Amino acid sequence: MSSNSLSRNRNQKPNRVIWLALACALVAASAAMAFQAEPPKPVDPNAGKPNKDADLPPEIAKLPFEIRDGYRKFNKRCTTCHDQKRVIEAKHSLFDWQGVIGTMSFKKDANIPMEDRQGIFLYLSYLHGTTHNKPEEKDEYMSFLTKCEDCHGVGLVYRDKKKMMEWPGIVHRMAGKTRANITPEDEKKIMNYIGRMQPDVFGID
Repeated sequence: MSSNSLSRNRNQKPNRVIWLALACALVAASAAMAFQAEPPKPVDPNAGKPNKDADLPPEIAKLPFEIRDGYRKFNKRCTTCHDQKRVIEAKHSLFDWQGVIGTMSFKKDANIPMEDRQGIFLYLSYLHGTTHNKPEEKDEYMSFLTKCEDCHGVGLVYRDKKKMMEWPGIVHRMAGKTRANITPEDEKKIMNYIGRMQPDVFGID
């Protein structure tokens, strides 16, 4: 090998080392920037969609459909003649409210169709279970509402009249279903609520 060839090889080696070092530095810098970059935000599946419950108060919007629907029917049919404060402050039991709704329905200008009465009653049951109640009574009602509504709808439970002695077995059987997700503590709360409402709306003599 000539001296010129040896000289060229010597000159090329430092150049290759320099280029290799620059390439490594560039890759390292790119990796560092990738780690420092803010992770992409998750896509909201409801983005751009109208909020169908935007007309509802926040405390109502988070409740099951039956109560939200009842609230709308109550506002449409009842608040044309009565303000909500009067209803909240009324000392009626749920049994009384069933009669009141029926009586109002027959008034000439009330315009409460049969298909709206149950929804109004369900909203009134929400008021009855959460207004002027002790914290533990409200908690018992909300346990009943959320646990029973998921599979049956609270309307069906209210219509299913049973003797008090039958309810513990029914609730316990429902608690044994995997989907129900009813803990022993939930079971106790639900039974406490049913016991308070017996025979007002849950039972028969």
